[in-house]
Amino acid sequence: MSYILSISMFPVDKGESLSRYVSKVSKIIDESGLEYVIAPMATMIESENIEDLFNIVRMGFESLKEYSNRVYANMAIDYRKSGLGRLNQKVKSLKSKINKKSE
Repeated sequence: MSYILSISMFPVDKGESLSRYVSKVSKIIDESGLEYVIAPMATMIESENIEDLFNIVRMGFESLKEYSNRVYANMAIDYRKSGLGRLNQKVKSLKSKINKKSE
C-alpha cells in the first residue's frame, strides 16, 4: 500500500520570506527517511504507513509553534493499495504522456 501526502506548512506572521521556517519542517521530513519530493509550493511524501505521515505533520506543527503565533497548513492524501514507488512513477507517467502528445 502507498500513501502520498502533499503538504504546505508555514507561519503566517513572519513576513514574505519564509524559507528559514519552512526548512525546519523540511528537515523533519528529510530525517524521517521517507521518500519525498520538494516543489515550490508543497512537498510530497510517500509512506506505507499513514501514521508516519501524521507524525511528520504533528512534528512540523510543533516545530513552527516555537517561532510563530499562527501556523498554516494545507494537505491532501492519496491512498492506493499498490506498493511504494508511486511518488516518482506518477511524474514519469504524466511526462511520457506530454511527450507523446508533442510528437
